[in-house]
Amino acid sequence: MAKISIKRRNESERADGCAPLYAVLNIEREKIRVPVDLAVTVTEWDAVAERVKGRGQEVKDKNLIISNVRAKISDILVRARLTGEQLTKASFLALYRRPPEDGQFIRYARRHLDATRDALQWETQRHHAAALKKLEDYRPDLYLHEITPEFLRTYAVYLRDKLGNSPGTIRKNMCVLRVYYYAAMRAGLVHRNPFDTYKAPRAEPVVVFLTEEEFTALLDLYKSDRLPDNEQDVLRFWLFMAFTGMHITDARLLQIEQIVGGEIHYTRIKTRTKVIMPLSGPAAKLVEYYKAGRRRGNLFVTLPTDQAFNRVIKRVCQRVDILKPVSAKAARHTFATLYYKKNGGDLGTLSKLLGHTSITTTMIYAHIMKENRVAGVSAFDGML
Repeated sequence: MAKISIKRRNESERADGCAPLYAVLNIEREKIRVPVDLAVTVTEWDAVAERVKGRGQEVKDKNLIISNVRAKISDILVRARLTGEQLTKASFLALYRRPPEDGQFIRYARRHLDATRDALQWETQRHHAAALKKLEDYRPDLYLHEITPEFLRTYAVYLRDKLGNSPGTIRKNMCVLRVYYYAAMRAGLVHRNPFDTYKAPRAEPVVVFLTEEEFTALLDLYKSDRLPDNEQDVLRFWLFMAFTGMHITDARLLQIEQIVGGEIHYTRIKTRTKVIMPLSGPAAKLVEYYKAGRRRGNLFVTLPTDQAFNRVIKRVCQRVDILKPVSAKAARHTFATLYYKKNGGDLGTLSKLLGHTSITTTMIYAHIMKENRVAGVSAFDGML
């Protein structure tokens, strides 16, 4: 099979120092150059490895484009060899320029997901795979060129009416589609952007949290020690998250060595933000329970899956007449709302404790405590 090389055309260097990349191969002793649609500087280009140097998402995207060009050329050469077709320069270029059979969106997106898997958190991988499965159930044969603003609107209606997805869930699914469509645009497979005119639905986030009275009821239930062991274990872990504001994914990964000097030191998986959470008295007691004399390793050794955890915590809450859709995330929200209420609306510190990258995200807790602000102001009623 013909050797495929990626070359930088140094003689075509532009004023900005960038020169275009080409895939180069020989067929029937004729040199063929295939544009890669990328231009790089001489310092960016590794001529030996035939890859763009460096790290970061932009470098990964450029190298993925190069890999896709190589794969497309290899596919044409392999197919020709298997079918016995004698390729010429003209026939090769005609095949290369023809819209690919694998222009199917699902196939392309899954291939891209596999190529970038190492750069994604497990939760993100799972979320993307689930979104692609939904789309596959709806249109398994969807081609890239068929993704138009009209298609996106129709699919959003399907998610809403047939699957019962909320506006927030629909938006998340559409954002996943956009990630892979943009990757196809960068690879030169499509050139128009349907997301310019289609806007995913926005939704106010639904924040489920416990009031102080409800939280106290759960604490009393925990201290009564009358729950079955599995429910007591789930409630104990939920209370730990409520006392520390940790997300369940971060809590699962917590190491004993990260608890130093009465503080938890960790980096949030979602935002890559470093967090220092002081241990309150109740949180410290739970830490000692889970450590059980150990000095290193995972703080939490055996925990149910997220889905099983959420089923059990709902059942536990129902035992004390809490009928809200309580989940693991409700523990984090409960910490935030109680902290906000008891610390005079200190959003700045709360934002740091939660590991938010922007205080705008933390503002949601100011919004949901509106009734307390109104009640406070009402103290002046009747004075004038």
